[in-house]
Amino acid sequence: MKKFNVGLALAAVALLSLLSLCPLNVHAETIGAIVNIELTGTGSLSIGSDAAYPYYMSVDGSANISMMCVSYDNDISRGESWIAQVQAITTTLQKEAAWLFNDDNVSIAAGNDAQANDDQWAAWEIFSVNAQNATPPSYPPGPGAAAQLAAAQAAVATNSEPASFYQQFVIIVPQWGWPAGDDVPQNFLAYADSQPGPIPAISPEPSSLVLFGTGMLGTAAFLYRRNKLLKTPGR
Repeated sequence: MKKFNVGLALAAVALLSLLSLCPLNVHAETIGAIVNIELTGTGSLSIGSDAAYPYYMSVDGSANISMMCVSYDNDISRGESWIAQVQAITTTLQKEAAWLFNDDNVSIAAGNDAQANDDQWAAWEIFSVNAQNATPPSYPPGPGAAAQLAAAQAAVATNSEPASFYQQFVIIVPQWGWPAGDDVPQNFLAYADSQPGPIPAISPEPSSLVLFGTGMLGTAAFLYRRNKLLKTPGR
């Protein structure tokens, strides 16, 4: 019996440890979730006086989730927070922005800061007439925001990416609770399974961990039963 108790305890501890290591998804695993958002910082890239991707956000207390701002006309300051809803990427314009968001991450990973800034400005142009009519402030020359926007539009128009590609992303839309004054919260794009760090990565699904832990418990029970049978007189 003692051996079984030790085995069961170890299995339970292992299961709880695995579940505790699994990071929460940005969308709390449910599209439509209401979350608390706070701007905690920005990366090193900028366009003129405006910070560019990545923006580091806290989501329900989980810090340093990298998001892309897609609201050129609004301003926010570090430390400000508000309540937002997590929504799926559904419209053509949202898909174009998601394509640019993904390309921004690829550009940063390749050390191509100029193209990353072009992706950011192009994403602003999608939703802002003011951005469309403005001349982007000077920054290192790249392919150009117009070229990146055209690439995003072509990718969506020709369905070059499968539907599953856009399911990787969510848009965080402000609902209420922002500070009084001139600042107005912005819409942000995020990976649906974002983790802390500049470029989010996909983590194991919680359901897979539960199955693994259940298997461990079943193995412990089997070993206990086998041990008991071996100790039964006449066996």
